[in-house]
Amino acid sequence: MTKNPLIICFFLLAFFLVISSCSDDQCNLDTDTILNTEILVKDATLVSSKFLDSLSIYSPEWTDSIHNSGSSSVNYYLFLSPFSDTSTFILTSQSMLDTVNLFYKRKLVLLSQECGFVTHFTIDSFNFTTNNIDSIFILEDEITTDNDGHIQIYF
Repeated sequence: MTKNPLIICFFLLAFFLVISSCSDDQCNLDTDTILNTEILVKDATLVSSKFLDSLSIYSPEWTDSIHNSGSSSVNYYLFLSPFSDTSTFILTSQSMLDTVNLFYKRKLVLLSQECGFVTHFTIDSFNFTTNNIDSIFILEDEITTDNDGHIQIYF
């Protein structure tokens, strides 16, 4: 039995077309880089006034604010700006206002061909107003798609 080279080329071409069409070209990876912000209220007057019940966090870069749904919820998940080395967060509750500025380094990383590039962050420093905020601690300064950053804000 003789093999026709044209038939062999056809089968090879068909095989490669089937293999290459198996990719769905969709990003199936996590692309979010999130800063877990834990709010801790130690001041007895703020606890009794239900400070956390009306706490909202917003940023000049966002179109909306994040509202607390109840006093038991003390974790907020915030996003840092991929366009600047600084992000500003404004915390308001019952006519009280505080501002937190985070300073960080950005690194553009290719996650995959389907997902494209994401920004990873390393928090360098911060400053804040002391109207109600007592202190801030950075527990995890690296923010990547695999690792959420973590800060604690004490009132």
